[in-house]
Amino acid sequence: MGQRAAIRTILAAGVAVGATAWATAPAQAGGFFVHEQSTVYQGASFAGVAAGGGVASAMFWNPATITQLGPGLTDETDMTVIFPRSDIVPLSATTGTGASILGVGGTGNIGTEAFVPASYYAYGLTDRVWLGLALNSPFGFNTKSGPLWPGMFYGQESDVFSLNATPTIGFKINDWISVGAGVQVQYFKVKLVSAFPGSGTFPPFGSLVPDSLFLRGDSTGFGFTAGVTITPTPTTQIGLGYRSQIDQDIDNGHVYRPAFLTPTPLGLLSIPTALVGISATIPLPDVATASIRQRVGDSWTLMGTVEWTNWSRLGVVPITPNTTLVPPGIPTALGFNWRDGWLVSVGAEYQFRPNMILRAGVGFERSPIDDSNRSVRLPDNDRIWLSAGATYHWNTQLSIDIAYSHLFMDDGAINIVPGNPAFVPALGTFTGTSDGQVDIFSVALRYKFLPPPPAAPLITKG
Repeated sequence: MGQRAAIRTILAAGVAVGATAWATAPAQAGGFFVHEQSTVYQGASFAGVAAGGGVASAMFWNPATITQLGPGLTDETDMTVIFPRSDIVPLSATTGTGASILGVGGTGNIGTEAFVPASYYAYGLTDRVWLGLALNSPFGFNTKSGPLWPGMFYGQESDVFSLNATPTIGFKINDWISVGAGVQVQYFKVKLVSAFPGSGTFPPFGSLVPDSLFLRGDSTGFGFTAGVTITPTPTTQIGLGYRSQIDQDIDNGHVYRPAFLTPTPLGLLSIPTALVGISATIPLPDVATASIRQRVGDSWTLMGTVEWTNWSRLGVVPITPNTTLVPPGIPTALGFNWRDGWLVSVGAEYQFRPNMILRAGVGFERSPIDDSNRSVRLPDNDRIWLSAGATYHWNTQLSIDIAYSHLFMDDGAINIVPGNPAFVPALGTFTGTSDGQVDIFSVALRYKFLPPPPAAPLITKG
């Protein structure tokens, strides 16, 4: 426990150095992988991101890209503000006894705004070796409904948060190929809240004001990153990057279940509150990204990216109580059964002025969530990315980046009935539709600490 606490302290301190605040990141990529790690490449819908282009934040996707940053120390801080809109319209809802609770209202917007910073540092140790450090939150989401709504037994609040520190090394083998690798140290925390049937305030309100069940846990896991860049011509850059899977073994979690009443042949039986320690393993996905940058003429650069996220690892997550006598009502599993996610994007950069670059991009992202497994906690769906951005070089050392993205999300059906992995008979059923959209604003500061010029040769008289 002491080692784990020390790691968490180091991660938190590192993030505090690179940014002034940190909020829970909403899931605006497929599933709860957070794409918003680079202002420059957000402005192109992440087209070309693993190929680099002299931007430190590209190391998040491909550590080999740090070899493009030249000598001296490079510092980059990205700050992103996300405004999601996600609405659920209930169509039907029942309790475990079959009674309808559709009339208790809808959810409104369950998305929450967030501020997501990321920090990057790279240093050219020699003309062949670079060292780097990335501080990120690669996984996270937060959704929150009102305490009283038709889907309350399947979700009232969901919160996933992560912190990553990734020390990195890159090697320039020759003028056309570089390789890189890094170690991921990741802190992961989850909180799930839902209403519990039969609990809460009874007459005169009946069971329509239930108390909440809480599931909490955290863990620290380890993984790696690796990548390669190839420069077959002076105008072409190709990159392939990989972020490994991480199994987050939560062994110190707990479930709080409120007191409730249950019917028996002799009448209602009161069941007292319970606090139970739990263990669970969250299998986070690995991510592979392939990108290209192709300069066309003196002013234009065309870019493209294909990215695969191994969300099919996330099937049914068993929850193991750390006791032999398990109180009634303690959940035993979290059902996902997701499919793999994909992102395909294209974009372009235009050298508008010697000190200004304009960029734009469009992307299609296939969500790991579809009509067969969608839940009220994360009613995700396929989306279209439209993005634009710019870079202004204040001088040879300081650059300022800005970006804006709008995400158009498809409407989706929510059918928590037998067959859906989230369905639990004791919680009843829920059906509805979801729709959403997202606006993302980002700004970054990049600074290059140039190395001192070489000392003049000492001239002595012969």
